[in-house]
Amino acid sequence: MTASDIPLVLTIERDSQPDPWSEGLFLEELTRPHAHVLVARALQRKMPLMGYICFWDVAQEIQILNVSVHRSCRRRGIGRCLVAEALLYGSLRGATVAVLEVRQGNLGAQRFYTTLGFRAVGSRPDYYGPGESAILMERDL
Repeated sequence: MTASDIPLVLTIERDSQPDPWSEGLFLEELTRPHAHVLVARALQRKMPLMGYICFWDVAQEIQILNVSVHRSCRRRGIGRCLVAEALLYGSLRGATVAVLEVRQGNLGAQRFYTTLGFRAVGSRPDYYGPGESAILMERDL
């Protein structure tokens, strides 16, 4: 991702996330040495940016922070490819585990991550605000 991608990323982010990241947060991710932000681009110009993933490579661990795919591009394997790229990157760099948090009520995302080999290992009460816990999921690499 480059700074010029952020307007399109924000469009997807605002449509996908109940508590979307700001432009400033994405810009910060572009400057952090341990952060990686990848985008999925279309070969055709109808949809120049289909999705993105933000992850950190810290202490032999891949921490997946944010994954979103444009509404019109979902269920085509784009999210799966983005996560696979993050996991491959981690494996090649010597990471031993990948972790993420997902909203307790987001059963679709939990099922998606389970198909990628993640398993629920705990919860974080009120992680997304009062009464909105996160399920902590991890996968060995």
